[in-house]
Amino acid sequence: MNNWTIIKTFVYPQDAYMAKAYLESAGVDTLLQDELTAQVNNFYSNAIGGVKLWVRDEHLSEGVKLLQEGGYITSADLVQEDEVWIVEADKTTDRTCCPFCGSSNIGVKKSPDVIMIVIYFLLSALFPIFKSVNKCFDCDKVWKFKKKRNHGRSGNPGN
Repeated sequence: MNNWTIIKTFVYPQDAYMAKAYLESAGVDTLLQDELTAQVNNFYSNAIGGVKLWVRDEHLSEGVKLLQEGGYITSADLVQEDEVWIVEADKTTDRTCCPFCGSSNIGVKKSPDVIMIVIYFLLSALFPIFKSVNKCFDCDKVWKFKKKRNHGRSGNPGN
C-alpha cells in the first residue's frame, strides 16, 4: 500500500469502525485491514496484529491530531522506545549519577534479552533472562556502561 500508513491498531473491529468514521467525518481518507478476520474469530485479532486503521501519508499528522482530540490516541501511545546510549566507564566512573545531566534520580530498567530466552527454552536451565540498562528520570536518557578499552601501546605515544 503505497502512500498509506497505519495510524492505529485495534483489538475489536467496532472500535476501528468508530475511529474510521470519526476520521472520515473530518475528510481524512482511511482504510481498514483485517477487520473481517477479527469479526469471524476475535481470538485471532492479537495474532494478526489487530485491526489496522490506515490513512494517506499526506493526512497522517491531521489524523493523529484528530484521534488525540477524539480520545482514540493518548500521549502514552505516542511514546517511542528509548535509544540506549553506550557510555564508556572504568573503575573510577561514578555510576550513581547520570553521565548526561549529573542527576542522581536514576533507576535500572530491565528488559528481556532475546538470546537468553532462546537459550532458556533450548536448555531448560535457569539463567537470568533480563538485560539491564540505566535510565535518568530527569533528562529521560537511557544508557549502558561499557568497559573502556586501552587503544594503542602503553608507554610514550611518540614511539
